[in-house]
Amino acid sequence: MQNTKEQSKIILQKTIEKNILKIEDIEKFYINNNSQSKYGLEYERLSLNKKTLENASYEVMAKIISDFSGILNWEIVYDEDTIIGAKDKIGNSISLEPGCQLEISLKPEESILDIDLNLTKYTALLDKIADIYDVCFLGYGISPLSNVDNIELLNKRRYKVMNNYLPHCQYGELCPKMMRQTAGIQVNIDYKNSVDAYNKLEFLNLIMPFVSALFSNSPIENNNPTDYKSKRGYIWLYTGSDRCNMFYKNIFKGFNREKNVFKNYIKSILNVPMIFIERNNEIIEINGKINFLQYLKEGFRGYYATIDDYILHQSLCFPDIRLKKYIEIRNHDSADVSSALALCTFYKGLMQNDIEELIHSFSYLKLKDTEIYFKNAAKYGLDFKINNLKSGWYVIEQLYKISINSLSAKEKTYMNPIFDMIKSKKTKADIIIDYGFKNAFDLVDYYLR
Repeated sequence: MQNTKEQSKIILQKTIEKNILKIEDIEKFYINNNSQSKYGLEYERLSLNKKTLENASYEVMAKIISDFSGILNWEIVYDEDTIIGAKDKIGNSISLEPGCQLEISLKPEESILDIDLNLTKYTALLDKIADIYDVCFLGYGISPLSNVDNIELLNKRRYKVMNNYLPHCQYGELCPKMMRQTAGIQVNIDYKNSVDAYNKLEFLNLIMPFVSALFSNSPIENNNPTDYKSKRGYIWLYTGSDRCNMFYKNIFKGFNREKNVFKNYIKSILNVPMIFIERNNEIIEINGKINFLQYLKEGFRGYYATIDDYILHQSLCFPDIRLKKYIEIRNHDSADVSSALALCTFYKGLMQNDIEELIHSFSYLKLKDTEIYFKNAAKYGLDFKINNLKSGWYVIEQLYKISINSLSAKEKTYMNPIFDMIKSKKTKADIIIDYGFKNAFDLVDYYLR
């Protein structure tokens, strides 16, 4: 009898879903009328056993999260019986990534000082708790010692489905490394309307390879030097051509006068193969059998598209600049806290300018060459030339001047880590290479001493 009731509920739900969602409804998801400009920060760090430098175990990380949430009175977040994070009531959270990297997600703020206060508070507390369990958190782009095969995948349902599907996509062979080994910094910014979103997406796509190069910080992997200054950046080039770095090629084509970027962005998302949907806390695997446009038109095994399905699907697409109800700037190696704050401040300074004028100022950068820029950035950092003329450092110097001239006196002090790199023409990866570090133990000793 109970089974019959459950079946009836599912049939009713599917009937209600059918043909509800239209592309016009999806467009409404992106429409904003933000009068304020706020900035969010998502900061990942590697979780390492202090004695062995192998990735920390889930069991230990679960204890750290439990202790942290108990001290701050945060709610623990579970996936079935697995602790996957904790959150407060105002939008701050911590969460475990697939290889037990720990991410701190901060609620958006107008002030860099407020971001600083929260990030410093949470990282300091996590560091103290971790020390009790012989764990250290490392602001670095890739696990310096553990090979992907030696890192247990977090027992989270969506990670299992992603891990089974993504490596078999075109150019997706490095997805297991992306999920289990890498750590990055993401900055989130608001947009006011479609035109503002269009301009910011275009500008950020143009400069992203160079800012990514500035934050190169992963030249050692598997206890050995690599041929890349950002091995994390290289890995992200091979995590699925159909859901990662193809968006900049499509979303700026064929606009009307209003530059309705939402239509083209949605079109790109609709053409991406689906991985799964969720119903009643259950995962229904799709594994690339259809894309979202087909799902929108035909459904899948009796299920039909909802806005929540779309929101989930677009979160499983990984372009370097991702559009949600805000813009995510995603492609930076992890680093120390001061560098994370510098990055957030850097983008704030840039966004306080006329973005169309900035696009004109950097017209020598071409969207069609973005993939080339990224490949050079991963291998050489900023030590490469654009069209055999301007270097990557030249681009960063120009961006830095524009940004810092738009900041208050207090905010400018947060830019010191970037100033130091520009002055020395050395990224963190360059310093590691120059010091001659050959293994994970030298690297971690340098960062944590």
